[in-house]
Amino acid sequence: MTTSRQGMVLLCGEEVPYLLVRVRSRRRLSVQVDGQGMLQVRIPWRVTVSQAEQFLGEQAAWIVQQRALAQQKPVLQEGAMLPLLDGAVRLHYGAAQIRPLVQEGEQLWVADRCRERSVLAGLLEQWYRYQALQYLPTRLETWSAKMEISFARLVIRSQKSRWGSCSTRQTISLNWRLMCLPIRVGDYVMVHELCHLRHMNHSPDFWAMVARFVPDYLACRQQLRLFSSPW
Repeated sequence: MTTSRQGMVLLCGEEVPYLLVRVRSRRRLSVQVDGQGMLQVRIPWRVTVSQAEQFLGEQAAWIVQQRALAQQKPVLQEGAMLPLLDGAVRLHYGAAQIRPLVQEGEQLWVADRCRERSVLAGLLEQWYRYQALQYLPTRLETWSAKMEISFARLVIRSQKSRWGSCSTRQTISLNWRLMCLPIRVGDYVMVHELCHLRHMNHSPDFWAMVARFVPDYLACRQQLRLFSSPW
């Protein structure tokens, strides 16, 4: 069960509108800034509005930064660069193009009729999902072998607030948006989830194991925290 309400909060001298979503099954507070700079905070059922706004205040610097990035984000216009692991592809539009989306090397061609933002966003998600299906299973298998930790299966998901997860049935879930991040950061997420197969917690032993395979994991966590969707 969920309920929602809108509100305003003062962050770094600026009044920022937000959507408060109270979720009965939720155990912790979280905040998201979407691609348009809109702020959503999700809270457990018994958390008060004042407690939620206090939480937002504690995250003010990050929120303001993410809103600024969203406002500076270039329109998906001709020639825009879209991130892909350690590289990028360049967006083009084709007036006479029959197929909605075609990749030619490092060029991504979209039919003119698909320029409308919601249509284009759907096409891009499908394309990134396809890239994820080609890349993530192989990369996860590589880390699995290196760490000598096996998993049952991999699922590619579209979580809004999670990069990955690990179930007690040894199923690892990874977010397709990892394709928008540098390889090293995606590697950290995979190592993180594989380590959970040995430690189903965030104990010192868990983090020691993560650090053994990804010594700069703190920097990777920071990049994940600062991620902003490219569209």
